Amino acid sequence: MLSFKDVQRLALAANTRFDSFTMLKLLLRSALWFVFILGSASTHAATRLIVNTVDKGITGQAQIVISGDRIRLTHSSLPRQEMLFVVSDQLVLLINHPRKEITRIDSDALKESVGQLAGIADQLQAQRQNLPEEKREQLDTMLQSLGIENPDEIGASTFQIKALGQSHRVAGTACDWWQVRRNDTLVSRSCLTDNDQLAIDVSDYRALQALAGYVQELQVSASALMSSLGFTLPPLGLPDSSRVPIRIDNVAGNYSAELLAVDHLDAALTLGIPGGYRILDMTGY
Repeated sequence: MLSFKDVQRLALAANTRFDSFTMLKLLLRSALWFVFILGSASTHAATRLIVNTVDKGITGQAQIVISGDRIRLTHSSLPRQEMLFVVSDQLVLLINHPRKEITRIDSDALKESVGQLAGIADQLQAQRQNLPEEKREQLDTMLQSLGIENPDEIGASTFQIKALGQSHRVAGTACDWWQVRRNDTLVSRSCLTDNDQLAIDVSDYRALQALAGYVQELQVSASALMSSLGFTLPPLGLPDSSRVPIRIDNVAGNYSAELLAVDHLDAALTLGIPGGYRILDMTGY
């Protein structure tokens, strides 16, 4: 039987630990922090993708800069904050410049954290199903007041991905529509493309594939839990690792993301170490 403290812990994740994953909504830690800085170069060294987003009626714009195995993501809704992804280490660094804080997320710590919360969520869902309707409504009201908007989707779920056989063009790039169902309910659709169409630097495309795969793995391993904790990024719907999404629509109509433009920068993302920033780790929550 879950205690009230377990329920609080699950809800606390909505307001603390998972608040650190805000940047992962838009496609989502070590001893030192490395920030990516654009440095001059004589040849093409980076790719920039500009993505328009609509989140619950609020428009925004994300920029993704890729150089080799490094990706930097920023969004207009989060000024002076950024997400850095190092492909070779599967390492995410979330940077909050106003607070001078760096949150480091390595894949092992992330899986452990998600597994713990998912276990609590599964237990809670099992208990909800055995409660009388009045008691269940009381529990749901408490969960919603703590930030868990949809208690019915806390437990485990599965995705089904299906090609729709329909083509589209986004920012002049051809793509094909796929739909995503969660537990047989249609939740999103994605327009997927490959590098034959996107035509960016091969190493940059591989890094983009790795980031998309990282986000999808997180969505699959904790899909319903993350949804319940307020994540608005719909499932990416990748049937394999060769494609990436350039348009994502939530069937509920409260989120969309669409590639606006792709350009090439004569600059490289190099590593620098700033001083005076506090380094946070997932185990510190």
